Amino acid sequence: MSKIIDRQISKHFKGKGHFNRDMLSSFLIDLDPEITESALTWRIHDLVKRKVIHQIKLGLYTISNKKAYKPFVSEKLARLSKIVAKEFDQLDYCLWSTEWLNDFTRHQLGTFFYVLEVEKDFVEEVFNAYSASKQYRAFLDPEEDIMERYVESEISIVIKPLISRSPKQKITMKEKSKDKISVPTLEKILIDVYSDAVTFYAIQGSEMDTLFENALKRYQINFTKLISYAKRRNKEEPIKSYLENNFGDFVKDILE
Repeated sequence: MSKIIDRQISKHFKGKGHFNRDMLSSFLIDLDPEITESALTWRIHDLVKRKVIHQIKLGLYTISNKKAYKPFVSEKLARLSKIVAKEFDQLDYCLWSTEWLNDFTRHQLGTFFYVLEVEKDFVEEVFNAYSASKQYRAFLDPEEDIMERYVESEISIVIKPLISRSPKQKITMKEKSKDKISVPTLEKILIDVYSDAVTFYAIQGSEMDTLFENALKRYQINFTKLISYAKRRNKEEPIKSYLENNFGDFVKDILE
């Protein structure tokens, strides 16, 4: 039965841009007039979870062929995660490689580095652990001149405080592996690049425009998640203006 409903929803809403919860609820009630409010809420949640519909923001959905963003985790990144994951068990962290940005930019980054964010009370302790390992060149929230002069290779790791409730996802390098690495969602990557011109000095101006354009074109974006995180970085209004002024077709009626 659920597959029949999935097909009907896809057929009805495909090509209509985005639709709100009331429109979706009305359609589901037409299909099943006896459905209860709690069952309706569960069904909408299930449709999102199974990716039949994509939630653009709270209460707003679309039928999309865009992919969910799931970056490639290399063996090197997996090894890099072991220090923070095993030596600092239960510590909240987020780790990624700026090499991932090459999926979006016009000019490919010739060199890349790793970004590791951890709870602010543990930043120095984690920095000391990576420095002591002798395998990496660790930098503690470096200033612009240090970034441009010394953070220049794949053995460099920039360690910064993790902003609370940062949007993250846990992914594995191998199928069925129990080891999961905490990495940023695409929403977090976009807002971090927009907000931090020091760390991401190489991805500014027109290159940042290209990054956003390709991300919006190719991947599913949850704008509630994106704007909520921008707000925690004190960038809510600037990012809204930036998106509306540069990518109006993508965000029309979404950022209200």
